[in-house]
Order: sequence, then C-alpha cells, then structure tokens
Amino acid sequence: MKYQWIFLLAIAAALALSVLVSGMEPGHNRYHQHLEAEEKLPCTDHDDSVFCTHLPLMEITTDAPVPEPYLQESNVSTNNVWAVSNRKRNYEMVAASVRYFDNETENNHLTDRPAVEERAMFRIRGASSRSFDKKNYLLKFKEEDMTRDLDVSLSGMAADNSWALHGPFLDKSLIRNYLCYNLAGEIMDYAPNARFCELFVNGEYMGLYLLTEKISYSENGRIDFTKTDPDMTVTSYILQVDRGAKDPRYSLETFGSNSYLTRTKLHAGQGYLEILYPGKTLTQNQHDYIVSDFSRFEKSIFSFDYNHPDRGYRQYIDVRSFIDFFLINEFALNYDAPGLSTYLYKDVSGKLKMCVWDFDAAFDYYRYSEVTPETFRIHNALWFKYLFKDEAFVDQVVERYDDLRKRFLNEEYLFQYIDETVAYLGPAIARNYEKWGYSFNSTYNGVDYDYLEPESRNVRSFDAAIRQIKDTITLRLRHMDSNLDRLYTLCHESMNKRYNHVTEAGGA
Repeated sequence: MKYQWIFLLAIAAALALSVLVSGMEPGHNRYHQHLEAEEKLPCTDHDDSVFCTHLPLMEITTDAPVPEPYLQESNVSTNNVWAVSNRKRNYEMVAASVRYFDNETENNHLTDRPAVEERAMFRIRGASSRSFDKKNYLLKFKEEDMTRDLDVSLSGMAADNSWALHGPFLDKSLIRNYLCYNLAGEIMDYAPNARFCELFVNGEYMGLYLLTEKISYSENGRIDFTKTDPDMTVTSYILQVDRGAKDPRYSLETFGSNSYLTRTKLHAGQGYLEILYPGKTLTQNQHDYIVSDFSRFEKSIFSFDYNHPDRGYRQYIDVRSFIDFFLINEFALNYDAPGLSTYLYKDVSGKLKMCVWDFDAAFDYYRYSEVTPETFRIHNALWFKYLFKDEAFVDQVVERYDDLRKRFLNEEYLFQYIDETVAYLGPAIARNYEKWGYSFNSTYNGVDYDYLEPESRNVRSFDAAIRQIKDTITLRLRHMDSNLDRLYTLCHESMNKRYNHVTEAGGA
C-alpha cells in the first residue's frame, strides 16, 4: 500500500514540476483554432469558380439594406429596421437569415448543408471603425418569430444569442485580436473565445473575419457565475467601462465618478460605467445594490486604509485578475483600456474580476498618434492609479510578469504563435486582400487610407504588418524587462505620505 502512495505522490510531483517548468497556467484548456482545427486537403471535385475555404464560412442575407450608423436621434421601426441608440450614436438593426458552414474534416462551400441556419438581427458595430470600408458587425440570433432571443453554438463556442464579427481593416496583420484574446485566455479566468471565418453579406464576399463571443453570461457558458434572480436584491453583475449607457436605466454613477476620482475633464467621453448584466430583468433594488457594492471597492482604494488587511481593496477584488489585465494591456500597448472597451464582472458570492476586449490598436497601431514601446500608461488610469500606491500590489505585478515572461510573454513563444497562425490562415489572407488590398495604398480613388500618424507608420504589405508586430513585441519586452521596477516609485513614501498612516493594527 505504501508503494502505491509513493507512486501517486511521484506522479503528482512530476505533474506539478512540468507545470512549473513550462510556465503553463494550471486549469486552463483554451482552444486555439490554428493549432487544433483539422487539417483539410484541397478539393478536387470543383473548379476555381466555386468559393472554397478551409475556414468556417458564414453567409448573411438581410431582409433590407444594412443601415449605416448615423449621429442623430431616431425611433425608426419600419421595413424590418429597428433603431438602437448608443449614447450619441444611433445604430439600426435589420432582420437577416444566417447560414454557418463548419465542416470539421472537409472544406466549406456555400452549396454545402449548413451547420447552423437561423434568423437573426444584424447591424454594423464599433466606434471609430464605423468609418472603415470593411465593417464590424453584431449578430443577435432570434427565434423564427423574431421576438425571442435564441442561443446558438458556433464552432464549439458556448451557445449564446449575441456574437461580434470583427473585420480587421486598420489591423493589416489581421491577427491582433486573435493573438491577444487567446493570450489572455491562457492566463485569466475568462477571455472571449474567437474563431476565424470568411464572410459573405448579401452575396458579396467581405473577407476574413474573427467571430467573437460578446462578453456576457449565459447558462451555457461564457462568464461563469451565479445567475441573477429578479426577486433578490443581491446579484451577480457585469459592467462595461466605455462612453456611457444607451439607456439611462443601466447608467452607473458610483462613489468614484461622483467624487471625480475616476472621471475627469482630461478623460471626457470615457470611463463611464454601464450595467450589462442583469439585462432586461434588472430591478431598481439591484441597480442600487450594484452602485453600493462597487462603491465599497472604490471607497476602499481611495481611503487611508487602502492596503489594510481587513478594510482595504483586497477584500473586494480578485487581485490576480487586475494584475493580468494590467500586464496584458501594457504589453500590447493597448491604451484604449481601461477607460474604453473594458469589462468587470462579479459573482454574487465572489470578488470583482476584469476582462479584456478590443485590441485593434494594439502593438503601436493606435490610429491618431504613435505609441512608442518605451512607455507605461495604465498605472495612471482609473482604479489602477490607486492600486499602485500599494507596494505589495507592485510586488505582485513584478512577480507575475517574471512568471509570464518564461512562456506566454516570451518572444520565441509569441513569434511561433504568430507564424503558425499566418500559416493556418493560408489562402484566406490572399482572398481578403484581393478585396481590401487597396487599403495598403496611401490613397485610392481619392480616399486617404493612411490612418496612422506619422505617415511612415503605415505598412504597405501584409509581410510588413507581421514584421511590425514582431518588432514592437521585441522592443516592448525589452523595455518592460528593464523598466518594470520603476513602478515602485508609485508606491514610495515620498509619493504617498498622506495615504500612509500606520494604524494600531499594524496595517496602513
């Protein structure tokens, strides 16, 4: 018997050692499409006139023309078009039929039997990307009567009614979101799952898209927490930090915003909190609870007791989640976060966690100005400004970076990931740029496509786009290796005298 125990202990020790050595995050089973999708042989039973792809294929046919977003108030509800307001932006949704082809062992064609065939509401989505020729889209699957939501599973992802179709246009590499979502998915409790596909809308080929889970809760998956009960005041919730709620009922004014500690004139138009979940069942009591619950966290980090073992911020947040959010977005130079496109969620019996979203402008591809790799920014934004006053928090940031640097934030791992993703996409890249290749030009048909400033930052080929990401990664990691310790200046006594009052309990 004792030898059985010795044998079992030896196996356990070996497994633990392998996790430690590899730098793997235990308990994660992220699906990486480019690594795990079945390899498919070229078709031999049709000519080149038949559209053929090894990727999943989506065809959307709308009941009316797809409305363009516009900046005015509207309550249009005619000709299969429904108006959807988003603060100062208005979007209209159109009814559509969706066919999704996803043969696991053979190529996909529009003449195949679809894996999914359903009705949906469909619209253009995004903020600055609305002006791009290649649009981003939102799909909301519906029952046949178009009144009730329908949860649908696509390519093995958790069934849900709401899906984003991200069409990389500014991102000439096509892979920024795919790379960063999967990187986050390896090290955080949740990051949106995503699958590459090719898209047709109303018979027109639209190129390569990234089908992405919207950040939400469903009984089938995505964010994992306790379902809300409208009869209860206490509830799980999901918050979005962005430009503000389209419906005042979901706006969230908390201690931080009311005291001007998280939103200032300097950051006007961002940093607004919105309740995403609970959705339609949200009650006033639950709204008031969320305000109070989130404000308790904010009061804790704005107080003299910010790092107190019993009264400080650690009682309210999952510290690892905030650290991973910081490191991933800093590594990727993704400085829309955390004031825009940022999500937090909390189980009714748990702590606040963060979730990543939207890496379109990552790795120095911000549209309006250059973001050099030799910088840090997120430490000075919203709640992070106060978290970094705590030396123990900075300690954990530095230690976590050292751990991640061994594998997931390692050039060899990242470059191989990029190269293998490009190899997997294969001919889909060429097809995409047969459609959108003119965007590599400075101007085309009188339109300026040099969105990045200065002009020299605009790449002229797909290969150059891949080189740009790799070069930025190298410079970025070199800077983080040499300068992450400088974050200790943020928690130094000279910076925080008024916060560091020692209590009788021995805390600060």
